[in-house]
Amino acid sequence: MGVKKRVFTIEQVFSELSLVDKLLPIFIFLAMLLGVLLSVYVPSSRNAFDGAKIVGVSVPLAVGLIVMMIPPLCKVEWEHFFNFFSSSTYLRPILWSLLLNWIICPFLMFGLAWLTLFDKEEYRRGIIMIGLARCIAMVLIWNEISEGDNSLCAVIVLINSLLQIVLYAPYQIFFCYVITGDYTTEVRSILGAGVSYDLVARSVAFFLGVPLALGLLIRMVSLRTIGKDKFQSKIVPIISPWALIGLLYTIIVIFIEKGDDFIKDIGSAIRCFVPLIIYFFVSWFGTFFFMRWVLGRKNNYKRVIDSPDVTEKSQLYCGCEKGDALRNGKWVSGCSANYGEVITQSFTASSNNFELSIAIAISIYGSGSKESIAATFGPLLEVPILLALCFVAKIFKIKFMWLDTEMNEEENNIVEETE
Repeated sequence: MGVKKRVFTIEQVFSELSLVDKLLPIFIFLAMLLGVLLSVYVPSSRNAFDGAKIVGVSVPLAVGLIVMMIPPLCKVEWEHFFNFFSSSTYLRPILWSLLLNWIICPFLMFGLAWLTLFDKEEYRRGIIMIGLARCIAMVLIWNEISEGDNSLCAVIVLINSLLQIVLYAPYQIFFCYVITGDYTTEVRSILGAGVSYDLVARSVAFFLGVPLALGLLIRMVSLRTIGKDKFQSKIVPIISPWALIGLLYTIIVIFIEKGDDFIKDIGSAIRCFVPLIIYFFVSWFGTFFFMRWVLGRKNNYKRVIDSPDVTEKSQLYCGCEKGDALRNGKWVSGCSANYGEVITQSFTASSNNFELSIAIAISIYGSGSKESIAATFGPLLEVPILLALCFVAKIFKIKFMWLDTEMNEEENNIVEETE
């Protein structure tokens, strides 16, 4: 009797990435390098972005942020948006997201910043501010590359955007000053002229509202005129590359503005790297395994209760025992978890809105402050680390068993073993 088993190889996972995805780390590094070189050796380039600003951010940077966000938002099925909240489907994921994004992760970054930058007050504040800004842009790209749940990701992004309008200002004051006992009269007077609900609200409304409106318009007009099939085959391939173009352009602009300061303060920068690196890995892996355990237990319970023919084996494997023969040696515990939801929760928890944290740091403390320099280190590390975690997610999709993924011979290497 022949039993088919799945053979896991790194080459297989790498082959599933597109050519652009494979080259993205190199593109990002070159964009950073170009920005730093222009900032250091062409000082006049830094003045090129001192003109008109939108909600405290230079127009060139604002353009890059908008262009970067439009393609992922075009691919979200907004035509089903009202169905998101008409049922309880997204209620549980939203509650978990609120816990992860607005309680656990901010305190995690706060603790890591104090642990590693206890004697660097200004840099510490900049790092803490990164942790307070929940991601509303880049996470859409990471989630798409990792094949997460785009609809759930869009819902979480929208909720985080609205909450940032309300929570970022009090969170900044609480985590940077109140919790440490530094909220004095002098600090209050400084903050009164800096962080405000109006500033954060206008920033989020612009950097999410504009690309969201454009993405929604492009999708709805296309669906009405040419239909979904032609939109996916004709329009999406034209729009998709602009996400990468916008990303690289944004990185170049950021490092042209701050590259010189980055080089001058490279010693302290290395210390700022420590809490950020730990944060990205701990928050991603912690969320991944926690959500897999939680969702696996929840789905196990539902499947056992709903199944008319419950056996001892099905209670243990929740119906996944049939695939166990094909996935010999793979992770079975929690196999009823949903890959799309787990990955989306992992990236939304570990990603940060570095654009917002940079803008707020500059508006409060000034463009040459150590707080703004520290905030600039966010994209330097977040982009390559989370891109690497996209690759890890692809590996985990193959290595572990999931409720919402099925094996087929076209996407997996299969060999036969004769018993």
